[in-house]
Amino acid sequence: MRRYEVDSIRSIALLLLIFYHIVISFFPETKALIFIVNPDKADLGVGLLIVVSQALNIWRIPILFFIAGMAINFSSQRRNITEILKERSLRILVPLFFCSIFITPTYFYIHANYYNYDYSYWPAPAYLWFLNAIFYYSLLTLPIISIQKTNPKIFVFFHNLLNNKFGMFFIFSIPMVIIATLGNPETYPNFVNFAAFPLLDVSINTNIHGFLVGLICFLIGFLFASSVEIFWNSVRSIKFITLAFAIALFMQRLFLYLLPVWGGSPGAYPLVISNVLTAFESVCWMLSLVGFASSFLNKKNTILDYITPAVFPVYIFHLPVQNFLASLIYPLSIVPIVKLIILTFSTILVSVFLYEVVRRLKWFRVVFGMRP
Repeated sequence: MRRYEVDSIRSIALLLLIFYHIVISFFPETKALIFIVNPDKADLGVGLLIVVSQALNIWRIPILFFIAGMAINFSSQRRNITEILKERSLRILVPLFFCSIFITPTYFYIHANYYNYDYSYWPAPAYLWFLNAIFYYSLLTLPIISIQKTNPKIFVFFHNLLNNKFGMFFIFSIPMVIIATLGNPETYPNFVNFAAFPLLDVSINTNIHGFLVGLICFLIGFLFASSVEIFWNSVRSIKFITLAFAIALFMQRLFLYLLPVWGGSPGAYPLVISNVLTAFESVCWMLSLVGFASSFLNKKNTILDYITPAVFPVYIFHLPVQNFLASLIYPLSIVPIVKLIILTFSTILVSVFLYEVVRRLKWFRVVFGMRP
């Protein structure tokens, strides 16, 4: 049975990531991340969205790994190891290579041209780096899949824990908190890892914190999906509790830690305590989204039918499109919130238009992650 809520969560996560990329282009610092940034000081509307983005920032990437772990579990139920490897290579590596060569360099070029920088062609995953990570995580999961196929009862202990609706808190939170404690990163939302172009560049980003957070979320997603209905029943029953925890933890992070830092004074907590609370908050946000999606977005509908195949190609196109449109919109003498609204809708509309073009080219679809 197809889990329509998983399609919904994946679509929501990628659309939120597009929104996040637009919002952070109002941070001057993101110019160094190859964003064209708005030169004006943020107004109240943009400022509020920036605050909201800080709640999103700590789980926007982990939720993608969580869903990817679920996806490979679903795939393993109808494919053998060889078929899984072939399917993962086709759906991940092909678009990763193609877009690294032909799409992301346009994003670099638009940025360099706008700021009058010297430009040199540079094939790299850039904002698609997580595809690289998902492929490596999939390879690491293959031995677990092989063992599971020969011994289906291997996860019985964890499935029994999930029968208690608070069991998922322990299964998910404990490893995330341990990683936050031992790694103690200066910036918790720095999840980028395996950012190099596979096979063509031996150097990789050795962000151990980001690698382990992604791996744990991937494995937890795989484990939860293996429980069939046990996890879904539990996560639906606890969604309001996890949401309350997430909001409370974000509010304390905002008022006791983030705002003092933005004001130029040190945060209220030692770094390790902040990282532990942030890790737990991240888990709560993810479980909340999954719980609400399973409660209200678990049915086939026309909108989901369209968004599910469209969202990944739209994501691929969005940053070159965003940079190009920002180069036209940001110099205008209009208030920042209007710029943000125009940029958001125009970026999505142009990206959807490009998707509509590509999806009609049958043998070109695969390089954008779609089925031929």
